[in-house]
Amino acid sequence: MILHSFKRHDGIRLLESPAELLKPIPLGNVVAHNFVRNERRRAALDVHVSDYFWHRRMMSGFVVKTLVAGVRKPGFRRSVMTSGNKVLLNGSAGDRARNLIRRSLEYSEESIDFFKTYYSEPLLPPSAHAEKIDADTCWIEVKNFYNFFHFLTESFHKAFSDRKVIKAASKTVFKSGSKRVEGFVKKWIDDFREIIGSNVVIEAGSNGADSAPSNIITPLSAKHLLYQFEGPHREMINAARPPGHSWTGYDATPHPVKILALNSVDDSMFEFRDAAIALAKQRVERKWGRKIYVARSKAIARQRVMKGEDNLIAALQAKGFEVVYFEDLSPLEQIRCVNGARCIVLQHGAGMANMMFASSNTHVFELGTYQTAMSRWGDFIPIAHVAKCHYHHIFLDMDYEGEDTDPVFADHGLVAPVVSGEDVERVMSLILTHVRDKSDGVVGGLKTHAQALTGRQAYRQAYRLLDSYRQFVEDRAEYWEERAILDDLCGHRRSACNNFVKAWRISGSEAAKAAFIRLADREDYERHPDLR
Repeated sequence: MILHSFKRHDGIRLLESPAELLKPIPLGNVVAHNFVRNERRRAALDVHVSDYFWHRRMMSGFVVKTLVAGVRKPGFRRSVMTSGNKVLLNGSAGDRARNLIRRSLEYSEESIDFFKTYYSEPLLPPSAHAEKIDADTCWIEVKNFYNFFHFLTESFHKAFSDRKVIKAASKTVFKSGSKRVEGFVKKWIDDFREIIGSNVVIEAGSNGADSAPSNIITPLSAKHLLYQFEGPHREMINAARPPGHSWTGYDATPHPVKILALNSVDDSMFEFRDAAIALAKQRVERKWGRKIYVARSKAIARQRVMKGEDNLIAALQAKGFEVVYFEDLSPLEQIRCVNGARCIVLQHGAGMANMMFASSNTHVFELGTYQTAMSRWGDFIPIAHVAKCHYHHIFLDMDYEGEDTDPVFADHGLVAPVVSGEDVERVMSLILTHVRDKSDGVVGGLKTHAQALTGRQAYRQAYRLLDSYRQFVEDRAEYWEERAILDDLCGHRRSACNNFVKAWRISGSEAAKAAFIRLADREDYERHPDLR
């Protein structure tokens, strides 16, 4: 397999300048709750959660620009797009192509050397820029037509990229080498034709070279282009890097692609979210409850059935939760339902993709397992950043007999959670406690991350975090309280006093006032006499 490189091949030309590839954004609130009883798995999960905050969560996130490119001699190989048999690194399909290369090499060091050599001479952005290309067909590659999550989060949003060249195309094709297409794909396309146009079609199955257009255009995720171009994005990424050692030793420079993926979102995802919510509010009159439990329809045969679910549903309904089945709702109804909710509880599954339409102060509780934590947690983290909501992953026991071994996805698939009577009480207590928090996920994420760092006494990294967030939340009392708490821990009494005063002046917080009184001396009172 040969990967396309702008330096080595001319099969792809960008139709717009790849300048300003990144824009900093605050991240949503991602929290894990470990209810697993098996001691071995529980200990491993505690490390896994800590590893996310210490080694993988960057100081701030990024919106990554979606670029439009012209592709010569387009085709498909293993369901990823190619140009003259050279594979395009594009979004999640690019991740899979890159991973095929990594798995074919014997040692991780070989993988690192391969990517560093292959992309050792980054280009200046203008050298990959072309104004025109003779093509009027747009291809959007689809890895999994049969999986709602992958279609929505890896492909469909690209049709909403606010690029004139895509909108001007005579035909936009959702294209896959796979022959399998599920009915939901057509439903989503039909519901959104008002926005994406009537010239959108679906093509599944291999496309022979003789029948493929000689040139097409396609939207490209810039995530994989970042290490092919020079520019200020390199310094921006480096400044926001996580504090842990895993920043080094993972394929290409200047960043590990996998870590950046957890902390970044394509700009077309935000464009999709905004357009979808506006359209749903315009077209759907029905309203759902503010607290919902998303059940999996019993009318559809399921391999994963959560034991104890009926008891959990009864407990939730007693607290005013409405049971909803996404399978019974149209795409726009799903969006309207999720956007209007302030608390959402659901089992791990593709329906979690709807979290991108949640409001920023919504708490989403996912019922998962050790298996979903280790293999699937990272899939949903970027979606929480799109919504900037509170995303809680509750790790429960699995419906799996082995205690000393773990299920293998290739052999056992995803194993359902088990909710015991004790778990119902714990889950309910957790939900009812957290939903009292009316703040948005940005503030929640800042506090969660800051506490993870201060818990390790990583005070320098906590200051880095607060400095990176100041541009987003300096008008919020919670920001100055976190800063004051850190100042107090580090012995900066005067600065702590000043920051508690800022928090009090913004919100009138009695806790901030009490903290100031605890720390203040006579000179502090002279500067702030109204706090006596």
